[in-house]
Amino acid sequence: MLSTLPFTEQQCFFVAMLAFVIVGFRRGWKREVVTLIFVLLAIFVVNRPNAELFDQFLGRVPTILSFIMTGAALPGPAPTFLTAMGPWGLLMAFVLVVALGYYVGYRAFPAAPATPLERFIGVVPAILSGAFMLFYLKTNFLTTNNGTLTVAVPAPDPGKYVSALFVIAILSVIVGLIWTRARKTAKGK
Repeated sequence: MLSTLPFTEQQCFFVAMLAFVIVGFRRGWKREVVTLIFVLLAIFVVNRPNAELFDQFLGRVPTILSFIMTGAALPGPAPTFLTAMGPWGLLMAFVLVVALGYYVGYRAFPAAPATPLERFIGVVPAILSGAFMLFYLKTNFLTTNNGTLTVAVPAPDPGKYVSALFVIAILSVIVGLIWTRARKTAKGK
């Protein structure tokens, strides 16, 4: 029996987005842009129809290589990689690609953000990454249609909160610019 949580859909969404804002502020915009690229790549490659197409492509690579090397195609059906484990395999692949994005962001930019502006602007790609990840999880895993995972809280739709996310992003950039301007005038005196 499922018990309901004392949170609404909107409250859950904004708590998750607050977590992404904090992570983006701590990591800075450079690392978060790298992570955003990996999140978008994960959503594109690990999406069910795209994963099936990607599986077909990967399954044909050994046959093509065999044909080029020996002149004969491999017998049997093409193997599948991403879709073989079902929805949990896709979820694991999504998590691995996103985790790789966070790791590459840290390796590409090992130094912490130097200025507060870099930190405040880091909120913008973090919000985008969070919204895309929540949308992907909502459409593929948090629905009762596919039976993968059932939760008592309705899955949030990030599309409903675009204006709120936009306002948060604009405010973070404005605060960062004001902070930088105030520091420049304080150093000039």
